[in-house]
Amino acid sequence: MTDQIADISVKEFTKYLIIRMRGVPSLDSSGMNALENLYGYCHEHGVSLIISHANEQPMKTMRRAGFVDLVGEDHFRANIDDAIAFARELLDKEKQATA
Repeated sequence: MTDQIADISVKEFTKYLIIRMRGVPSLDSSGMNALENLYGYCHEHGVSLIISHANEQPMKTMRRAGFVDLVGEDHFRANIDDAIAFARELLDKEKQATA
């Protein structure tokens, strides 16, 4: 997972990046570091990070590291459909605020 995260990049038009963690049974310190770096990269580019389907052990690790608080509890969604719906909701709110 660490290598895959390191390869992520965003386009200028990207507003939200969803990371699907369904297949991640555990998260070690290098994986946590990769996620923190990804968050920093996204933050620098104005992209909000949304995490989908984090299993129990990775979620505990992310909570202990303060990552959940950094990203925002509401940006952790139960499944990919919920994550996509949440991103659409945020995009709609953004559009309404600028209209």
